[in-house]
Amino acid sequence: MQDANPALPARTPLRAALILAALFATLAFLIHFVSSLWGSHLGYGFFRDELYYLVCGHHLAWGYVDQPPLVAVQARIAETLFGLSPTGIRILSFAAGGVLVGLTGLLTRQLGGLRSAQILAMTAVLAAPVFLGTSNFLSMNSVEPCFWMGSMLVLLRIADGSTGPRAWLVFGLLAGLGIENKHSTVFFLLALLVGILLTPQRRILWSRWCAAGVALLILLALPNLIWQWIHHFPTYEMLNNIAHSDKNIKLPPLAFLLEQGNMLFPGTAPLWIGGLAWLAFARKARPWRFAALTYLVFLVLLMAMHAKDYYLAPVYPVLFAAGAAARSHRPRLHWVIVGYTAVLALALCFITGPIVLTLLPPANYRAYVSHFPGANTKQEKFSSPLPQYLSDRFGWPQMVQGFAARYNALPPDDRAHTAIFCRNYGEASAVNVLGPAYGLPTAISGHQNYYYWGWNGYTGESVLTLGSSRDDYTDTYAEVIDLGPFDAPWIMDFEHLHYFWLRHRKRSYAASWPEFKFWY
Repeated sequence: MQDANPALPARTPLRAALILAALFATLAFLIHFVSSLWGSHLGYGFFRDELYYLVCGHHLAWGYVDQPPLVAVQARIAETLFGLSPTGIRILSFAAGGVLVGLTGLLTRQLGGLRSAQILAMTAVLAAPVFLGTSNFLSMNSVEPCFWMGSMLVLLRIADGSTGPRAWLVFGLLAGLGIENKHSTVFFLLALLVGILLTPQRRILWSRWCAAGVALLILLALPNLIWQWIHHFPTYEMLNNIAHSDKNIKLPPLAFLLEQGNMLFPGTAPLWIGGLAWLAFARKARPWRFAALTYLVFLVLLMAMHAKDYYLAPVYPVLFAAGAAARSHRPRLHWVIVGYTAVLALALCFITGPIVLTLLPPANYRAYVSHFPGANTKQEKFSSPLPQYLSDRFGWPQMVQGFAARYNALPPDDRAHTAIFCRNYGEASAVNVLGPAYGLPTAISGHQNYYYWGWNGYTGESVLTLGSSRDDYTDTYAEVIDLGPFDAPWIMDFEHLHYFWLRHRKRSYAASWPEFKFWY
């Protein structure tokens, strides 16, 4: 089956391309599934954010301080269908990783790439650390590239005449869901609009079907916008707090560009840079020129905003696809493509896989990664014995067990009205997800959306918490009792704390709760 437009270049039959994409998608899913099971065997547990998303899934709403609603829905569905285990709650993210790989193959076909080019592009996405990492646990980032690249595929097909303007409705559906998944989709869509307006393909915008697609996009995004308005735009307030803090590492433009190559694996640079150049200058790529301009506009926008370097990542599959397609019609390059694919497959097996996935015991991991400079690039100014995305999978069961031991040791009269207060959503969510097995009450916090969930009627008369020093509490509590340290191997450095029993708060939680708001 070919595309209906006879002016288009010859392409791999659609059925064959779909089968190939499905095979690679299944391979990607299995890689993540098996590595997660093996990682659980090695002691890698829930990631910090996963615990928070699970709690958000128990408080479904149209928005949260730090995210739109879709990741909470994803967490709720995964927990309901597959159970409360690290691997179970990640199933949908593993599937999203597979879909992204398959979409890359279809993008390559759309740009004129033959079967070998599709295999090269899909292997490159599989080997790229940023995609391998974000698809390996429950997160917004696992689904985000699927919405972006799905939208891009629709526009490529509209622009070259492969499909009719009714496909704008599919674009609106994907883009609207993308906004409900992560707000950065708005900036991608802005860059996409500018890219189209700067090319002759701007003609595809003047259509009632385009207007209908945009209306559908707005309709899907509206519930979260209304939630933000009702709550006085808390996400903006949080982002503004972060922007005026030293939490994130702000990279200058050159360092930002260098990190693009690092997060995609340096060996893929010839592919995506070549794809960018081909889209920007090749005569054959003229119908899709807007894709190159979208990337460039988005790159400049993110650098100007001092955004994290991986925020650009969901755009790259179309550049991988273009780079592979540009090479596929040169017969003399066939064996180069085969060899390049083999190199990237080996990189997946022996470099990016062991670095990003939970395949190695922590002690062995540190020794292995020492051979690869730049493997532990940090986005935030927190230190840890392993990369943050791995260290944040350790210590939660031990932390909760420590709370349980101290909670159950309290006199029954005190225990009945004792709150567990946590400094951040990771600690609070660990208690709320893992704590019921130990009979712990619901933990409270002022961090992110926990501020809205409130103090659960506790007065502050008796509180268990984790903190750095008893001096942090002596001004607000009449009695502060150190109940000993919390420690566990491989945890984030700032999580080496002490348990405290705080008694007789001088002002009740009800009276002082606004002071606990911590949106950061």
